[in-house]
Amino acid sequence: MRRLIYAGVVGLVLAGIVHIMIVLLIPSYAAKDAWAKLEQRGEPWQFSVVSEPGRLNTDLPNVDPAFGIAACRFDLSQAPLRVTADGDLPFWSVAIFDRKGRNIYSFNDRTAIERKLLLLVVNPIQMAQIRKNPPAETDRAVLFESTATTGFVLIRALQQDESWREEVSRFLGQAKCEQADFADTSETDTSSQN
Repeated sequence: MRRLIYAGVVGLVLAGIVHIMIVLLIPSYAAKDAWAKLEQRGEPWQFSVVSEPGRLNTDLPNVDPAFGIAACRFDLSQAPLRVTADGDLPFWSVAIFDRKGRNIYSFNDRTAIERKLLLLVVNPIQMAQIRKNPPAETDRAVLFESTATTGFVLIRALQQDESWREEVSRFLGQAKCEQADFADTSETDTSSQN
C-alpha cells in the first residue's frame, strides 16, 4: 500500500512540474504567431513580400511554391484600409485575418469586380459614414465591414509557369496597403453639391 501511495505522490509531483513548465513556455510560443512574424518584417500599412514563387519559405506553414505571397498589417482604429494591386494574372486571392490569425474574409479575382483588386475594409462606424456619403470608389470595390480592429491581409498570386515570375513579382511589389481617407471625398462631394 505504501508503494502505491508513494507512486501516486511522485506522479502528482511530476504532473505538477510538467504543467508549470508548460505555463512558463506559453509566452515564448505566443511570440511566434503570424502577427509577431509580420511585425518583424515591416511597418503597418505596407505590404512586404513574404514568399516569392518557387522559393522555400520558413515564415508561413504549408505555402504552395506556385504562389507568391505579400502581407500587410492594419489598424482600423486609425483609418479604413484600402488594398489595391494591378495586373492581369492567371489567379490571385486576398484573405483578411484578425490579430489572432483567424481568417475572417477572403475573395479572389473571379469574385472581384472586373477582376481588379480594390478592397476596402472598414469598422462598423466607418461603414455608417460610408453609407451616409459613399465615396465614388465604393462602386467598384469589394467593401468589407470588420469587427476586428487590427489584423493583416495576405495577397496570394499564382505563378502558372516560369514565364509569369516577373509579372507575379511586379503584382506583389506594387500592391498598396494604405489608409483610406474618405473625408476628402465627402468634402469634395459636399462642395460640388453647393
